[in-house]
Amino acid sequence: MAKDTRLEDAVMAGEMSIFDFCCEKVEAQMVRMQEKHPELLWTLEIQDKMWHNYRDAHKNGKKIVFFGGPVPVDILVAFDCVAVYLDTVPIRLSPNPVLTGKFIDSAERYVPPTTCGLCKTYLGAALEDQYGVHPDAFVYSCVPCDSSRVVYPNMARLFNVPSFGFDFPFRRDERGYEYLVDQIERFVTFMEDFTGTKLDWDKLKEAMTNSNRTYELQGKCSDLRKHKPCPLPGRMLVLNGTSNAMAPYKEMGDLLEQELETGNMLIELGMGPCPNGEKHRVALLQNMLWSFSGAMDWMEQTYDAVSIMDAFGFQHGDNYDHLDDRHDCFRTMAKKIENNPMIHGASGPSENFIYLVDHIFEDYEPDVSIFLGHIGCKHTWASAKMVTDMIQRKYGIPSLYLDVDGIDGRYKTHDEITGALGQYFDTVVNK
Repeated sequence: MAKDTRLEDAVMAGEMSIFDFCCEKVEAQMVRMQEKHPELLWTLEIQDKMWHNYRDAHKNGKKIVFFGGPVPVDILVAFDCVAVYLDTVPIRLSPNPVLTGKFIDSAERYVPPTTCGLCKTYLGAALEDQYGVHPDAFVYSCVPCDSSRVVYPNMARLFNVPSFGFDFPFRRDERGYEYLVDQIERFVTFMEDFTGTKLDWDKLKEAMTNSNRTYELQGKCSDLRKHKPCPLPGRMLVLNGTSNAMAPYKEMGDLLEQELETGNMLIELGMGPCPNGEKHRVALLQNMLWSFSGAMDWMEQTYDAVSIMDAFGFQHGDNYDHLDDRHDCFRTMAKKIENNPMIHGASGPSENFIYLVDHIFEDYEPDVSIFLGHIGCKHTWASAKMVTDMIQRKYGIPSLYLDVDGIDGRYKTHDEITGALGQYFDTVVNK
């Protein structure tokens, strides 16, 4: 713990970069896991790979591309670049409200407090010049929200490197896909100019093959969660979100393969994460509560209620079917961009959010509905009533509205969050 405090103090003082901090934190976690639960070491290996990739990219002779929102990561990897998903930074820092507070407060000198905590954290880190590396290029999309539409272009100016912005069609049909295919072709030209190399289709095929494996395995792990009792804890939903950053890497598939094996073993043993057996199945709507993912552990321990699926991580499972057909592959990339969590439910129209949640309730049969309303997601709050009305009307389940900040832990204490959850379970679920 003394080392953890030292690391945090160094970041607060501006003496340690975020990427150094994250590398040292995960290294320390792996040492503790090796000592106490070596059988679970695999759950940390993807984090170790990701953060060391970020920190050591330039040392390893690779270009670094920061990206925000849904972009074709497979193409970035095919050009032998290290793709840094900006959302991983605030998510990793969020359990420590002091650290996230530093960067959020820095950003709020320039943007309104109502800006999403995700955006404020990585903007603040850029303003403080504390990533530890400077990107060689920046790629971003105009979704999912007004916060990203404000922050991403200004970060591009701040980084002052070659940048590419994806527009996002409101419509999700063939015309919308073709609109994105045209942009992907222009993006390939941008990457060829930026790197000075032509797109190597064999390298892209390798990245796409790894992505196919990642999402096929993630789909199988998601299917395990339909089982009663659910064999996997809610925390695995947070870990699986790493696929947004790491899908084209073999290591992401390796993690999911291990998760699938573990889940199948637990099904055979009739075991799950709840100490007294599964009594409730929880659907988490809107964003994850990254700043307090322990709330899922708390529900499992206190109410034998396992989080079986969340609307952030629910995947459509778009895979590449024809790896030698350039247009078909780019069309699949377009679909992946449109169906990327949390874009698939949060970027409008509201019918998409309702469709997504309906499938979660139909396939996973939850009896508890919790709308974790991240205060930065004002656009999804606008859809909340329609979504929860559908749940009440079709499945007869009343929903809890809980306003939280998924990144800034200063907004609401752990006791306030568990207190609201406890009241809901005591007065509504267990009435």
